[in-house]
Amino acid sequence: MLSPGLLKVEQGSRRDNDDLLLVALEYIFGHNPELKTLKVENYVSCDIVLKYFLKGGDIVVDRHQFFQLRTLWHAEHDYAPTLETWTQTGNYAHPVRPDIQSGTLYSRYVPAIKKTLSFRMIDQVKDLDTFHDWHNQPRVANFWELALPKEELLQYIQKGLKDPHTLPMIAECDGVPVGYFEMYWTREDRLAPYYESEAYDRGFHFLIGNPEFLGFQNTDSILKSLSHFLFLDEVRTRKIMAEPRSDNAKVLKYVDTFTAWRKLYEFDFPHKRAALLECKREVFFMGDYL
Repeated sequence: MLSPGLLKVEQGSRRDNDDLLLVALEYIFGHNPELKTLKVENYVSCDIVLKYFLKGGDIVVDRHQFFQLRTLWHAEHDYAPTLETWTQTGNYAHPVRPDIQSGTLYSRYVPAIKKTLSFRMIDQVKDLDTFHDWHNQPRVANFWELALPKEELLQYIQKGLKDPHTLPMIAECDGVPVGYFEMYWTREDRLAPYYESEAYDRGFHFLIGNPEFLGFQNTDSILKSLSHFLFLDEVRTRKIMAEPRSDNAKVLKYVDTFTAWRKLYEFDFPHKRAALLECKREVFFMGDYL
């Protein structure tokens, strides 16, 4: 039984299905964006995750805390931070990064667009034709400058899959590929000299290649999901950075609406004039953007 801010488990109902309760909480928060806190009465949990929310015998879940759980959205449910081993790339020391993964790493149903968004590692065989088609669209080539033959793009994909500082991923909407997202650790990236990076900062480049998925609401949903994924993927990540071209008016205008992100300043890469963008973990989760 649900009333504003209260979910009451009826007497005699099953009281040990924690996965089902998490799904119910996701549905309630997802379809009620104004709801900040939900109290669950008459429920006994054996899940250590839910026990974090115990207050006076009841489960009281704050929205900004709930969306920091990995259980529902990230493929690695049982993640725990590893002991750090440090190495050096160029002038920058950084933790040794985890092994490259495979398959779908994140999936979330987004009520705003009534679709499921997911991120999976790129497949050099299955995705090559789509990847080639996207990069040879004039609107994409204008910013990515990768309007190349398939053979060269295959080499580009293979290089990314071998690089421990990147995650080359395909974004899908209800299982249909819609875009390419190249995520990276900033400490060992060319971005590192241009700001005071921290050990677990992440950055990304992206393109929406499927024209049917263009438009503000879809882009808004996928970039919020991307930010969510990167903060879940490594709990020690405090900041996500981006460095689009300073003349990319669409991206910079979007920052004005997704206010977890802010523009810090402009700077000169060897190959472009860039705008440095930043999204802080606490701003993202405390702002209730999901």
